[in-house]
Order: sequence, then C-alpha cells, then structure tokens
Amino acid sequence: MKTFLSVALSALALGLGPAASLRAQEKADAEFLTKVTPGIAASVKIIEYEVQNTSDDKVKDFAGRVLKQHKESVKTATAHAKRLRIAVVSDPDKDSKEMIDKLSRLKGRDLDIAFLEWLSRIHQDTTLFDDEVKNGSDPELKAYAKNSIAAGNEHLKEARELLDKLKK
Repeated sequence: MKTFLSVALSALALGLGPAASLRAQEKADAEFLTKVTPGIAASVKIIEYEVQNTSDDKVKDFAGRVLKQHKESVKTATAHAKRLRIAVVSDPDKDSKEMIDKLSRLKGRDLDIAFLEWLSRIHQDTTLFDDEVKNGSDPELKAYAKNSIAAGNEHLKEARELLDKLKK
C-alpha cells in the first residue's frame, strides 16, 4: 500500500508539472498586461500634453508620432487583456498627473528637454516586455511585447538625438 501511494503521488506530481508551468506562464501574461497597460495609457496623457505645449516643430512631430503609436499600443494591449480575460485597471489621469504637473511648470526648451528625458527613461527599461517575451504563454501577446521593444528602441534613439540637439 505504501509503495502504491508513493507511485500514485509521483505520477500525480509528474502530471501536474506541465500544468503548473502553464499556470506560471499565464500568470506572466496577466502580470505583464496589468502593469504595462496602465503605464502606456498614462504616457498617452503626458505625450498629449507635450504635443499641445511644445514650441519646437521637430519635437512636436516626433511626439505626435510617438503619441499615435502609444494610443495604438493601448488599444492592442486592452484587446489582448479582453481576449485573455485579464482585468486591467487604469486611471491615466491619476497616473500621469505628477509628470504633467512637472511639465506644466516649464516652457520652451526646458519643457522639451524634460519631456524627452522622461520619454528616454521610460523607453530605456524594457524589463517587463523582455520578461513577457521570455516567460509568457500567449504567442500573440509575446509578439506584441517583442514589437513594442523594437518600437520603444526607435523612440529612445530619436528622443536621445533630439535631446542632444536641444542641449547644444
């Protein structure tokens, strides 16, 4: 009886191994969406502020392109969350308030530099996206994360180039 119980428990543990692994991957998908979606939604508000208040045409053009991509990214992330039945809570007005308050105290070149420094900072850390590509279970969500890294790297490169020109 003791041997049978050991064999039965071992078989059960082996059978649960893949299921436990799948649950961990699904948890990674949920964690990714619940962290990324509110952050991108807040970034939309901040970028909108910059587009409306910058006096530099090159910064305005760049921020407008980034804004369009971030709005599309929020839509895509939200659609993935809905498809995967993952609840995502987002308050973009609240989450963007601190940065918009900081930007609202600045004008002209100082405003643009602060915005571009912030944008560089948020695109520099791709940890959440890298983790989803590595640990996520949903192929479409992993592709979204991978594409977001590439787009973010482009934003980072252009933001740094504009920053260099503004700081001269």
